[in-house]
Amino acid sequence: MRGATECARRLKTLFSSLRAKLGKLSPPAAGDPITQLIVGVLSRDVPESKAREALDRIRSVVVDYNELRVIPAIELAEMLGEYPDVRLKCEDISRALNKVFALRHAVTLDDVVDMPRKEARALLEQLDGLEAYSRARIRLLGLQQHAIPLDEAMWAYACQEGIVDARCALEEAQAFLERRISEEEALEFVALLNRQAWSEMGAAVRRGECARITSVPPDRTARNMLQAVGALAEQQRASDAQAETAGQRRAAAAAAPTARRQRVSARVVKVRQSKPAAGSPESSPPPAEQGKTRSSSRKRQATAKPARRSRKSPPAQGAAKPAAKPKSSTKTARRRTAKGKSAPRAASAKRAARRKASAE
Repeated sequence: MRGATECARRLKTLFSSLRAKLGKLSPPAAGDPITQLIVGVLSRDVPESKAREALDRIRSVVVDYNELRVIPAIELAEMLGEYPDVRLKCEDISRALNKVFALRHAVTLDDVVDMPRKEARALLEQLDGLEAYSRARIRLLGLQQHAIPLDEAMWAYACQEGIVDARCALEEAQAFLERRISEEEALEFVALLNRQAWSEMGAAVRRGECARITSVPPDRTARNMLQAVGALAEQQRASDAQAETAGQRRAAAAAAPTARRQRVSARVVKVRQSKPAAGSPESSPPPAEQGKTRSSSRKRQATAKPARRSRKSPPAQGAAKPAAKPKSSTKTARRRTAKGKSAPRAASAKRAARRKASAE
């Protein structure tokens, strides 16, 4: 904002002078966010006492705010009677309540109190029919957050005293005051500024000589309506696609074991089919190879040594005992041994005798 340093100096001086002039005032009445929403829309260009009277008139007719949401703006305007910009304000209240219901599925903002300030501000900016003053009032008196709401009289008085730049927008002026006024002093400053502003600028506001605070009107052109319908249809298609994808994932997860068993059984069948059956022509080798196989098996059987039977292992029960070998005596064994050893000696002696005879 232009001239922020000079505005900050003037703001400090004005705050001190209002404290000395007006003394200690009671802070504005806090309440639930929906009540502050309605009072904020009704008190844009009127004192808060008159806005409270209009709110009491509405409460005497409806049961709760959900019933107020479904009342047409024309009927609500007839309930309020003579009131500044009554038709426009009733439309803004209806739009805001219906947007709250569309976002929260109930006409309440009590759960927004526990939300972070950044998320709460983003949620309030999504509500139709609200302007910077009503949103700041909801934050200060409904959500107990730091904010400086400025209605038409307070904005005009702030520009007149030079504590904000007269060329800046309302939202920028409120943001500047929020940075310069601490959170502990916010309620006191708002009460003092509201009292002094309406005492000096109330007549100018009633004559319409001050800057107006109005909400963004809805775009009711055919193009905008078609775009809104297309956006809703696109959101519905996206939600349907997400639901279908989630259902497919659940079905795939449930069918995963069955599919695995089917793959394993298919592999087993394929392996069995690739192996030829016993006795089939494909399993028997050609005749030449059959002969080679038979001869090689006979050679192996002939050269194979008989398996030795362990002396320690007892014969199986019921098996026939092998026939006992005849035992030879010790003398017979010695004779055979001597005979086998003497035969080579006799042959060598005969050869020596023949050599001797031929030499003579």
